[in-house]
Amino acid sequence: MTKAKDMIKAKDPIKVKSGRNLILPLQDLHKDYLKDESRISGKAETISFPENETQVQDIVKILLKQKTPITVQGSRTGITGGAVPMGGHILNLSKMIKVTGLERDSDGQFSIRVQPGICLSELNEQIFSGRFNGEAFDKKKLKALEAFKKADRLFWPPDPSERSASIGGIAANNSRGICSLHYGPARLHIKGMRVVDTRGEIVSISRGQYIFSQGVCPLPGGRVIKLDPALFYGQSFDYFTEPYDLMDLYLGSEGMFGVITQLTLSLLPLPKERWGIVFFFEHQSCALDFILRIKPRQKRQRTGSETDIVAIEFMDHTTLDCIKDYKQVNTRVKQLPDIDKTLSAAVYVQIHGNGPQSVEALSEMLLETAIQCGGDPDNTWAFCSDIEMERPRIFLHAAAESVFWFIDKARLKDSRIITLGMDMGLENASLSKVLGMYQKDLLIHGLKAAIFGHSACEHLQINILPQNYQEFKKGRALIKEWTKKIDTQKASIVTAHGVGKINKDLFASIPLPNALKWIGSVKHQLDPDGLWNPDNMLDSCK
Repeated sequence: MTKAKDMIKAKDPIKVKSGRNLILPLQDLHKDYLKDESRISGKAETISFPENETQVQDIVKILLKQKTPITVQGSRTGITGGAVPMGGHILNLSKMIKVTGLERDSDGQFSIRVQPGICLSELNEQIFSGRFNGEAFDKKKLKALEAFKKADRLFWPPDPSERSASIGGIAANNSRGICSLHYGPARLHIKGMRVVDTRGEIVSISRGQYIFSQGVCPLPGGRVIKLDPALFYGQSFDYFTEPYDLMDLYLGSEGMFGVITQLTLSLLPLPKERWGIVFFFEHQSCALDFILRIKPRQKRQRTGSETDIVAIEFMDHTTLDCIKDYKQVNTRVKQLPDIDKTLSAAVYVQIHGNGPQSVEALSEMLLETAIQCGGDPDNTWAFCSDIEMERPRIFLHAAAESVFWFIDKARLKDSRIITLGMDMGLENASLSKVLGMYQKDLLIHGLKAAIFGHSACEHLQINILPQNYQEFKKGRALIKEWTKKIDTQKASIVTAHGVGKINKDLFASIPLPNALKWIGSVKHQLDPDGLWNPDNMLDSCK
């Protein structure tokens, strides 16, 4: 019989120490896990697919002891390379897909506990149907489940157009969805989490439990984080100021401070009426005038009885052209109506409310305003049922999909070409002025780009579409030039899609934003060896 001490000296000690066949050598069958939607590719030596928190902790403790870098992955739908490994181990959470609990608080509000690997479409299906696997539910959870089934329909507001995105990935990037104009980013709808932290310890954090005060925040286990209080003021991704919650440090840190193993999501009543309308315009200036007229003057939280515009999305003429081309090869996009060739811009508006009359009245007002701005009612798409509302989502997601399709075609000629874009937020700025700057510079440099995004929030995504590597290099230089211009206007250079490995280069020629300075300070305190999601966000930044 082999002695335990001899087993520890075996050729593959990782598997022995884990007690399971959890950590696997990377093989050809794992090559897709070396990339995400950014089209960049990385490298790794090992990979694992844990199914529960205990397995995550077992794996992490082994890797930390060996000082092996860890890259955390979900569905790999990100476009900034955040899930692309640059050596070491891939911790893929795609098998952690369970709903682990359901709660109802004293106010009657429901929340749901999930593992991080569950994707948005599966989460929505279970919430809408009420069909949860309650085998592991205790009596309290089963009682909440019975009440849930009798209650009006509920939903989780964050709604990225990519339905295959994992909930853990949405949380780690603090993603914004289609309706973020009204519901805000993901962090506002997450009330608790469990994390295997940078030391391999399991910690449970609830909103309001750990708060920064004068730059100091207590941590589970008695430790503290200390930051320069001045870093909380000035430029940041979401313009946070103190009091700042420890949870929000994890929600947006792109996996640099540990791995989320459970999330508690706050649910809201699903509006009985959800309408989507796509308005098309022959001239971009008309579309921008329309956005200016209908944009809410102030943000407000839903009360459950109001009728509100919850989304205003813009697409420029290049985006529409890309969708038209992509429609020829994609069966899902083919189901959409044809887009008239004379149209140069589109504005998608989504309305939520509980009364059909008020929603219809608001829709009629929007149509009248669109006509006043030069829109054509015959070139307007309207959707107003659960089944129909999937079609505008397909339309919006086709904007990003068509860009990826274009890049993939360019990569067939030169594999050095990857996605080339920037994600910018500019509060209180003239949308027409910002777009004018982009489009003028693109014309001067002989480049084209698809521009679309959350126009009412001034969060736009600019995607340069190079035909060859020469244009790719010109595009990268132009993006850095834009970064300098935008920095002088106190804007957020990165908003909805994160920093990852691609966008951090944008900060090479400008002062590092305060948000990244304090994230860097936390990184130094919690992960001094730089083992967690290495080369993400800050490792190459000053």
